[in-house]
Amino acid sequence: MMRNVIIGSGPAAAGAALALCADPAQRVTVVDIGGRLSGPNQAALGRLAAADRSQWSPEDVATITEQPARAASGKIPQKRAYGSDFAFRDSTVWGAQAMPFSRSTFDTWPVSWADIEPHYRAVLAEVPLAGEEDDYAAAFPLLAARSALPPLAARTREVLERYARHRDAIRRRGVIVGKARLAFDAARCVRCGLCMTGCPYSLIYSSGHTFDRLIRAGRVRYLSDILVTGVSEDPRPAVTGVHLRTGAQVTLDADRVFIGAGAIGSTRIVLSSLQNPPDRVPLRESMQFLVPFLSRRTTGDPRRTPAQDFTLNQFNLLIQFDDRAFTTSQIHCYPYNPAVAGALPAILGARTADRLAGALLGRLTAGLGYLPSWASPRHELVLERDRRQRLAEVRVRPVSSASPMLRQVLTRLARVGPKLDLLPMLPMVAVSGPAKSYHVGSTFPHGSGSDLLGRVGPWRAVHLIDGAVLPSVPATTFMLTVMANAHRIATEALRG
Repeated sequence: MMRNVIIGSGPAAAGAALALCADPAQRVTVVDIGGRLSGPNQAALGRLAAADRSQWSPEDVATITEQPARAASGKIPQKRAYGSDFAFRDSTVWGAQAMPFSRSTFDTWPVSWADIEPHYRAVLAEVPLAGEEDDYAAAFPLLAARSALPPLAARTREVLERYARHRDAIRRRGVIVGKARLAFDAARCVRCGLCMTGCPYSLIYSSGHTFDRLIRAGRVRYLSDILVTGVSEDPRPAVTGVHLRTGAQVTLDADRVFIGAGAIGSTRIVLSSLQNPPDRVPLRESMQFLVPFLSRRTTGDPRRTPAQDFTLNQFNLLIQFDDRAFTTSQIHCYPYNPAVAGALPAILGARTADRLAGALLGRLTAGLGYLPSWASPRHELVLERDRRQRLAEVRVRPVSSASPMLRQVLTRLARVGPKLDLLPMLPMVAVSGPAKSYHVGSTFPHGSGSDLLGRVGPWRAVHLIDGAVLPSVPATTFMLTVMANAHRIATEALRG
């Protein structure tokens, strides 16, 4: 049996585990820093998951939907899952949008579309995808949708109807509108409205679903509460760390090691492990921004409707700057939900006088947008050389703050807004802080910082598998690509 150690338990780790566990000759150990929900939050979640929605306790719902206080003006706040900011694979802190990068993205990568497409399909055999063919499909193939989306919110239906009526004029402005593609079990959705704070029925895909299945099948051994401090190949691969509860040193011998601790976490491990690490490495980010939209026509106060909508991303706006969908900006549009409302400027949020709030919320759509890394502010990770630390510390250093593309995106949104009845509130646009968008990476990109199997420097059997190795970070969501690329690396590593 070949011994494989995967560091981390997020999407990249799940993608690699799927490839490794398909081969019965592979033994797989996953080592993770772990972290669990607090007792009260876990108990509340358990009660909700075991009951019909009509029997839910308001106190339990309040416990698992608690969000942090409003962030500083102009900034996007952190979002909790299940009322907690715990760090673990079950923390569903994303909008579930799942789509490949455009075919044209791979024209600039050393990995081609033909190389990665089978791995997209392999991942989508595991990840449930709800979506439909529309104008997005020409550049972003749907690949393997299992179901349509649940019934859409009234605002989403109106925007899609308006787009159908004015499609040619809107597309001439370089804008495409399409339904969301979501990694969740849409057929079982009960439309409770809690998607964005953590689905009580776990219908939104999490890498925890994959690992729980593989652990139950005896294909993965899972070790939690371990902080990995380094990897080596001297003479054989090994992972070193410390057990956070006992303080004991941990060493795991392996035939191969796959590092998938998140782009920044994995970079820290690499910098701790290299004999002569660089002082700094580039960090590419798809900058995130929040743009509230108001519509002339109201759909009614969403807090007073008898039936709630599912509150994941429902439709997208794609702004194209070329005819290949290479340089784009994408805005994920969400119906009202308390988590998104908490991120909005105070005048649009739930703290406004109730009557005014109802009038506004019936016209409000929250747009969460992204720019590609090559049009976003540039950063680098600087190594803090303190040998007293068990794991290398890094700090994010801004290199440039310019993002002129954002103004162009907002201008286009304003021009098509009347046709969609979706008017961007330009003075209220907020941007995320440096490296806070979750869409970050490219610290050791394929082709320059690492080879096509994610191997850095002299390493032959230690592989980086997460966002750290992506050559660029387009504006379209990257979870599916991270999983597919990790699956590709693990598959090709097995072939020798």
